[in-house]
Amino acid sequence: MMTQEENRLLTEIGPATPCGEFMRRYWQPAALAEELPAGGAPLPIKLLGEELVLFRDSEGRPGLLALHCSHRGADLSYGRLEDGGLRCIYHGWLYDRSGRCLEQPGEPAGSTFHTRIRQTAYPCEELGGVVFAYLGPGEPPLLPAYDFLTAPMDHRFVTKLFQDCNYLQGNEGNQDPVHLSYPSDRSRPDPRRGPGGDLPGQGQEPDPPQGPKRRR
Repeated sequence: MMTQEENRLLTEIGPATPCGEFMRRYWQPAALAEELPAGGAPLPIKLLGEELVLFRDSEGRPGLLALHCSHRGADLSYGRLEDGGLRCIYHGWLYDRSGRCLEQPGEPAGSTFHTRIRQTAYPCEELGGVVFAYLGPGEPPLLPAYDFLTAPMDHRFVTKLFQDCNYLQGNEGNQDPVHLSYPSDRSRPDPRRGPGGDLPGQGQEPDPPQGPKRRR
C-alpha cells in the first residue's frame, strides 16, 4: 500500500512536480490532427496541468502557446489567425508559433516593446495523424518514428478517448494482466448466471408490445 506522499509523487503531473518534470522530457500527444484543420479555430487544451491553446499558422504548422495573453490575460483560444500568427482579440497583440510578439497595435509608432515580450510556447510536431508537443527544457528529442505513426493512412486508425481519472489509474489496468483472466473467464462457475451463461436481465427477449384489447 502506497503512502500519501508516494501517491502524490506518482500522480501529480503539473509544473514543478517531480513526475510532471519527468514527463515533460518526452513528447506528449496534444490533439488529433483532424481537430486542427487548416484555417480552423484555435483549440484550447490542458496538457500536464497547463492551460494552453493549439493553432495552425498561415503555413499550416501547429503552434502551442500559453492560453492567456501576456498583456491582460485574455483567452487566446478566442483569438484570430492572421498575419502569420495568433492575434489576441482584446488589444491585438500578435504572437507567432515560437511565442514571439510580432505586433502591439496600441503602442506608439516605432516602439520596440514587442521585442521584449515572449509568450510561453512549446515545440510541436505532427506525425501519424497526431499533433505532439514537447513541454520540457532545452531542445526536444527526436520524435520516435514508431511503425504505428509512420504507417500509411489506410493502414492506421487514430482515435481519442476521455477518461475522467488520473493517468496512473488509467494505466494501472493496462499493465495488470492478472485481472484479464477473471472478468472475461466464463468457464468459472457463477451462481448468478442462468443456463445460457447470462447474468440476470441479459439474454431475455422483451415481451411483445400489447395492442388495445377488443371486446367480443
